[in-house]
Amino acid sequence: MAMKKPGPVLRWFARAPYVAYRARLGWLFGSRFLMITTTGRKTGTARRTMLEVAALDGRGAASAVPTLWVIASRGRNTDWYRNAVAGGPVQVDWKSYHASVRAYPLDARERVDLLADYRRHHPKAAALLSRGVLGEELTDDPEAVRRLATELRALRLEPVSREA
Repeated sequence: MAMKKPGPVLRWFARAPYVAYRARLGWLFGSRFLMITTTGRKTGTARRTMLEVAALDGRGAASAVPTLWVIASRGRNTDWYRNAVAGGPVQVDWKSYHASVRAYPLDARERVDLLADYRRHHPKAAALLSRGVLGEELTDDPEAVRRLATELRALRLEPVSREA
């Protein structure tokens, strides 16, 4: 059971940081958040969404933006997720950096590993995510992590090489 779309007030607050990213003030949000820009699969319009970075790895990055992992808390029906996996261009603003990225969906095993790692590093945020999606606390029980991974979708965002 995935979370419902936020109402208009929550959407307004969620969109307020876009101004900061456009002004190159994304560093105010630190490394824990990013703004992803996808192309609407039906409209062709640029769509921007603020996301929490579930994990990051700077090894092998082609720019100042490392490989980033993000979670679609509303599952496979999340609009930004569906736009990203549809194959259109994907851009990421992270800290004060901007990069084109390729979006790779994670399989079930990778999602379990990502969620377990996320829970270790961000236990309070993981508990909120689990309550919102499953309606229950995320525990050490591997079955609970697997249930959550079944409901969620996640992407690995890899910077596109400047040499390509």
